[in-house]
Amino acid sequence: MNVLAEAVSPETGEAYGRLVELLVLIGVGCVAFAVACIAVVKASRLRTTGWSITAILSIIALFGSLAGAVNLVAETVGGATLGKEKTMGMPREISSNDGRVSIKIPGSWSYLPELHPAAIIAAGNKAQERYGMVLPTGRASYPGSLEDFDKFVTTGLSEALKEAKVSDPETEEVGGYRAIRRIVSGKKGEHTLIYHQVLVETRSTYYQLLLWTGIEQQASAEIDFRNIVGSFAAEAGPAMPE
Repeated sequence: MNVLAEAVSPETGEAYGRLVELLVLIGVGCVAFAVACIAVVKASRLRTTGWSITAILSIIALFGSLAGAVNLVAETVGGATLGKEKTMGMPREISSNDGRVSIKIPGSWSYLPELHPAAIIAAGNKAQERYGMVLPTGRASYPGSLEDFDKFVTTGLSEALKEAKVSDPETEEVGGYRAIRRIVSGKKGEHTLIYHQVLVETRSTYYQLLLWTGIEQQASAEIDFRNIVGSFAAEAGPAMPE
């Protein structure tokens, strides 16, 4: 019995409880309906006070059980919807194929490998027009400093946009590593996009964490983007040869 009790989750137990309660209400409603039918017939034939009162009370019990059943079903459906929304809102961790890099994305996001062929992590929410990806660059292929890499990558991003605006760099720590953050905005086609760019320096690799959305969604996406950046984790990898 203990094993069975441990195997049943609280959510499952609550669902069973609601089902039993619903069956009881339906049973009471059926009995009340049967008694009401008999009482109405008897009251109309015999015209006695007792049967009339029984008919009234049975009808009240019938409607009460029906109302309880409807309310219980509404609560169950509402609870299921709320539970689904909570699950969708819970962040989940996704990793690169080698498991060395990971971020936590909102539960409403999904994998979007088509964002960039070189991305080791790519995800987003198309309905909300929010996207994010991680691009690696080996320090052996780019031996410059983090500041040099920041200028190189930022120049490439800003040149791909029209009317680009670039914020001043902010140095911070991300995932235990030194990083540089910038916000780059500009037009791509008919849309104005806002990019949150964070460049992270590990011993062997520079990682470009790029998050973007439309300017209309900038304010609502801010918390998601900050949480994603804060969740970034990477293995240091082997040190660069001297």
